[in-house]
Amino acid sequence: MPKFTIDHQTSSNVDEAYQKIKEFLEKDQDIRRFDPKLQCSFDDGSKSANLKGSQFKADMAVSAAGAGSKVSVTVDLPLMLTPFKGKVQETLQRKLAKYLS
Repeated sequence: MPKFTIDHQTSSNVDEAYQKIKEFLEKDQDIRRFDPKLQCSFDDGSKSANLKGSQFKADMAVSAAGAGSKVSVTVDLPLMLTPFKGKVQETLQRKLAKYLS
């Protein structure tokens, strides 16, 4: 399975960034278009989440970085969905920028 990572730097602190990402993953419908069966499990202690669906898997983590925080999303796509990698990557980057700006 091809993997890729998206890193997004934000001026929000770790707690604030994690809450915004959590809201995004729970409510945003654009990501659900890629996989309607997407399930998210959150670990508030480590500020991370695991996403599992029938089409792909992903791990998300928020960590302190300088005066703000860094959000890292590692997506694991099946070989059949490799042609959609660019679209998935573009959507995630756009949504991270929207929710964390």
